[in-house]
Amino acid sequence: MILLVMPSIIMLSDIKINKQANKKENVIRKINNAYQEDFGLKNYLVNKYFKFKNNIGDSPSPNTCVIGKNGWYFLGNYYNNLFDDNFGHKTSIDSTELEVIKNNILSTKNFLTSKGIDFKIIVPPNKHRVYPEHLPYSHPQKKTRLEILNEYLKKEINFEIIYLRDTLVKAKGEKLLYYKTNTHWNDYGAYIGYNYTMKTLNKTHNLSVVNYEDYKEIIQPIKENDIIRQINLSAKEYAIFLQKKKPIETKIIFSQYHKQIFSNPNKTKKLLMHRDSFANAWMGFFNESFGTTIYLRGYKLDKELINKEKPDIVIFEMVERNVFENLSK
Repeated sequence: MILLVMPSIIMLSDIKINKQANKKENVIRKINNAYQEDFGLKNYLVNKYFKFKNNIGDSPSPNTCVIGKNGWYFLGNYYNNLFDDNFGHKTSIDSTELEVIKNNILSTKNFLTSKGIDFKIIVPPNKHRVYPEHLPYSHPQKKTRLEILNEYLKKEINFEIIYLRDTLVKAKGEKLLYYKTNTHWNDYGAYIGYNYTMKTLNKTHNLSVVNYEDYKEIIQPIKENDIIRQINLSAKEYAIFLQKKKPIETKIIFSQYHKQIFSNPNKTKKLLMHRDSFANAWMGFFNESFGTTIYLRGYKLDKELINKEKPDIVIFEMVERNVFENLSK
């Protein structure tokens, strides 16, 4: 009885009710909110449960955060069913959705081509696809949704999404490419992705590519453990951060969350990139290769902006788990 009653006593004793407002519904609302948000000992008990499950290597909330091997953590199926899709498990794509994505890409490509603008879609892979050996279990590998989509696009409109998985897998034996407690790639992984993207662009362009030797490696703690935060855990993880050896000549022209513009007086070409948080780590590299770089959050093409800025290249960068969500809008 004490265990049952005590949390309510703790909670109710902390509720502050305006005594001047003698409305019954006001009191009821405050108590109701307290039960939903501040139930006595809730945070304490939940945190204890999460830590206990983590200590025995069992995911306390596997739909959002999956505990892998060797201190690795991965997003769960809550995020666009990405854990199952990593193995091509329970993969189903409606033909209508494929057609919508095809038409959206074709419309964007045709408009940009008519302006003489090169168009690419670049996809950094989910961490699961680069480090499957650290997942807690495995399934027989089948085609993922992205692989099915890419085959469809190549067949229907001769368009291929540039998927960075293979080049990252080849490089992962040298250094870590992704954070263990964060969903994103680190600076080294971002450089590998940038370098491959530039090689692809230079099949039809003549762009300078920054060398890895131009940077020095600094090992320091990462700022955010975005995966383990979801199960109320914290950990200090050290990773590679890259710092340019010589002064950076790129200047910030405009910077807000949804839009950033950079200028490099030693380069001439202009890049417009629609991007997500994965681009945070590689923007500095692209800034060294282009005279002007414009970064936008979201994937709705602004034709007026295109006509005004006249970029040479437009890139849609999006992490693998959000490809269908972003391209089907």
